[in-house]
Amino acid sequence: MQAGKPGVPPFFLAFSTPRRLLVLAAIVLISGAAMLPAMRTMSDHGYSLFAFEQAGSVERSAEIVDTWGEDGKQAAWWQLAFDTPFLIGYGLFAAGACAAVARRASQADKQRLRRTATVVVWFGPLAAAADFLQNISLALILSGHVASPWPQVSATGGSLTSLLMAAALLFAIVGWAATRGARASGLAEGGPRP
Repeated sequence: MQAGKPGVPPFFLAFSTPRRLLVLAAIVLISGAAMLPAMRTMSDHGYSLFAFEQAGSVERSAEIVDTWGEDGKQAAWWQLAFDTPFLIGYGLFAAGACAAVARRASQADKQRLRRTATVVVWFGPLAAAADFLQNISLALILSGHVASPWPQVSATGGSLTSLLMAAALLFAIVGWAATRGARASGLAEGGPRP
């Protein structure tokens, strides 16, 4: 990186190596798979996780929680527990993938792509933060606080999470393709930093 140019935070660069990205992908896959039985139980008791997250109103949220009964509510708690490593994993994966694009763009002297990556690198962590806020609102609803603004916060958080993650992953894929010829090991060899 040249002096005076903003770069990707070193914390995100630390996750940009292929090995660390694979570890994060494994965390996402394992925690995602661990959520499936709980999600199936919720659906078997009348409403899916997606319906609960996107309820958007006090009345709809109350209807879902009442229909679930204790078994569905217990499953929802388990899903929230496994969603925590899931959201940390995908947030850091997206940041690491975009940081890798920034590094490769810098090595390929594609400065516009590098500058864009320094912004998009934050989308994954922001998506994870929105998902965590959604989880807090869902936990409050499950705890009996079925009141505004929690259903609205959950619905907004879910939409924001999806939008930010889709943008980050799309950018990472397109950025990887655009920098495919760049030396992937340049950072480790003392190459330019984004």
